[in-house]
Amino acid sequence: MSRERIVLYGIGSRYVYEVYETALRAGVSVAAFVDNLDPPGEYPGLSPVLAPHKCGDEQRRFGAFVPMVTPGHRKRVLAELEQRGFAVGNALVDPTAILASSTLHGRGFLVNAAVVIGANCRFGQQVLINRSVSIGHDATVEDFASFGPGCLLCGDCRIGAGAFIGGGATIAPGVTVGSNALVGAGSVVVKDVPPNTVVAGNPAVVKRTGIAGYNDCGV
Repeated sequence: MSRERIVLYGIGSRYVYEVYETALRAGVSVAAFVDNLDPPGEYPGLSPVLAPHKCGDEQRRFGAFVPMVTPGHRKRVLAELEQRGFAVGNALVDPTAILASSTLHGRGFLVNAAVVIGANCRFGQQVLINRSVSIGHDATVEDFASFGPGCLLCGDCRIGAGAFIGGGATIAPGVTVGSNALVGAGSVVVKDVPPNTVVAGNPAVVKRTGIAGYNDCGV
């Protein structure tokens, strides 16, 4: 059986190394690391690094993933790679992750090491789940949402499109985090978070409203 091959497109973020490690553990070969920056960057240990126009039909046919944490940046780069004729990858899941058999997800699903996902969870496209995240049963996570390392999402939560849950945050059962909202690292969220809002603390309180999204880059 031939080894699965993928492309990592938009490698300016250091998170590309985390995704590459997941690919290595999963036995997936990276056919090309596509650098879309001008001027190009430097990426020790990654090969082959190609500019988009240097990729041929073969590289464009492999499923491409965007190894970037910021939801808005991920959406922008996804639109770019599709416009350039690259196919979009389905899922890259670390072999140490535990996903319930009932898990449903859209394209571009990225799951790092030691993640646990409970029963009956649904994820939109381009969701990124960092290492050691635990997601409880019946979660609904919309497009482009991102989870930092070590988050705990209790049962029956809803995470809106483009939301970012900071590392080590806890989301209490049944809580909704609105689209493009930002939950600060280590926060404990016990009530719903409106869209385009920053919350932080234990218990989490509103720190800022009217944001575009994480890094002021919304989806």
